Amino acid sequence: MTKDKNNNTEKTSRKRPPKTRHIDVRFTEEHYDLVVHNARLSGRSKSTYLHDLGIGHKPSLPMTAEQEEALKGLIGARSELVYVRNALHALPQTERLKLFKRADFMERWLQGINTLIEELSRIRDKFLDML
Repeated sequence: MTKDKNNNTEKTSRKRPPKTRHIDVRFTEEHYDLVVHNARLSGRSKSTYLHDLGIGHKPSLPMTAEQEEALKGLIGARSELVYVRNALHALPQTERLKLFKRADFMERWLQGINTLIEELSRIRDKFLDML
């Protein structure tokens, strides 16, 4: 148990078991540089990066600016869908049926849905380009 310096409350700390075993690995200069580069990208030390790979973990890389932009677009598209769903659920069933029978409403509805589908496709393509 350790005491928190800010408010003197006790909290349990979990210690990892000590790592007492090691494996020596040799690389060519090119492969060594690649390991160092990938470790730096993932925000890990070389040792931690290779340890994680060795036990089957795939260290993730921080999001790029393009990925963040795509994620924001996805969040915006989801918000639009939630807004439409909430607006429709607020209407009584009879009103919803009347709306969907009107040709002008259905045309605007389909245009809106097509815009969202195009946005989601653009976001998907951005993520696929990054792989």
